[in-house]
Amino acid sequence: MQIPLVEKTILSNGLTIISETIPSLKSVAVGILVGAGSADELDGEEGLTHFIEHMAFKGTPKRSAFQIASDLDSVGGRLNAYTSKEYTLYYAMVLDRHLGLATDVLSDIFLNPSLKPEDIDMERGVILEEINMYEDAPDDLIHDIFINTIVKGHPKGRPTLGTKKTVASFTRESFLNYRNRLYKPNNVIVSGAGNLTHKEFVAMVKAHFDKFEGAVEKREAILPTINSTVTLTTKKTEQVHLCLGTQGISQFDDRRYVLSIIETILGGSMSSWLFQEIREKRGLAYTVYSSALPFADFGLFYVYAGTEKKNLEQVVALIIQQFAKVKEQGFSDDEIARAKEHLKGGLVLGLESSSARMSYIGKTEFYYKRGIPFDEIFEKVDAVTKKDIHELAQEIFDENRLTLTVIGDLEVLPDSVKKLSLK
Repeated sequence: MQIPLVEKTILSNGLTIISETIPSLKSVAVGILVGAGSADELDGEEGLTHFIEHMAFKGTPKRSAFQIASDLDSVGGRLNAYTSKEYTLYYAMVLDRHLGLATDVLSDIFLNPSLKPEDIDMERGVILEEINMYEDAPDDLIHDIFINTIVKGHPKGRPTLGTKKTVASFTRESFLNYRNRLYKPNNVIVSGAGNLTHKEFVAMVKAHFDKFEGAVEKREAILPTINSTVTLTTKKTEQVHLCLGTQGISQFDDRRYVLSIIETILGGSMSSWLFQEIREKRGLAYTVYSSALPFADFGLFYVYAGTEKKNLEQVVALIIQQFAKVKEQGFSDDEIARAKEHLKGGLVLGLESSSARMSYIGKTEFYYKRGIPFDEIFEKVDAVTKKDIHELAQEIFDENRLTLTVIGDLEVLPDSVKKLSLK
């Protein structure tokens, strides 16, 4: 049997409804994904996407903020949302018999937020505190600094939370204009997974979205120019936090499976090269890992580590050493085989719940306009060869593209750290 087995219906207004029936579960998860992320913001709108997500929970003409929360709480359900660079996802999880309630509440907050000025002002304070909290967490902040540095002002480098200046400037008109531009049927996917039937689910969704109208015109993608850059953000911290990376692979490049294997062996697990070399053998860091960020039009690949100030030079040197080793030596047959099984096992184990399946089919529909079965992914992972790895390593581990960002209690970076030479 093909897993996930996705059924799809596109309404006359352009809205896409997809579902996966999993009779063995007693739960259902419903998600509304809109192709509106922080990268879709115009100048001066930084943080508006995330702010709009917050405002969905502040009340509708039909429900107060308390009623929105209590409707799902009263049946043991969960209701939440998150904003990414390329989309926003609103979602709910309930027992299967409460599917109608979850769909009703979720549709209501998505379609009909009241956006009262007093609620906007109240939530503005919450988000400003969220920004303060984020700026006090250098191990989180360094990732945003890295992405913005390597893409040099590209929209995908914008912080999802926005800035204090932009958040303070938003009015009700700001929210309405943004929603009118991007919250349109052809830019929305409603996904459901669990103990449901597609026909029943479509009928529920259609009842709420039948009068939803309009269309979004897709904007032309603008690619960033990635050149080697080194930056330091001076901040009183106990550790020095760093991200060191390069250009990666987009969502639409099948070499993303090759990069997944490189990521896994290099820094994706406790047995990875970086974890073993930096933490286990030398005790230089508690946390060190690699991460691939595949966007629709381009991708990034980088390593994060947190270490003492005195260890900065050694940690950066070891990361670069591992990059060079991948490029020059590649991986053994045994390492590649284990990485393939690790990826396949991680995929299946990570998609054992209705909420994970709902999110998965929603995102694959968003990017690829179809559900991608596990077997297809397994085949592409298994098809990766040493040659594929070697060729991609030559491309991405290019010292002319290496970017290093550092946060820590430093006035300047050591000269050795600035070189970023793979030789």
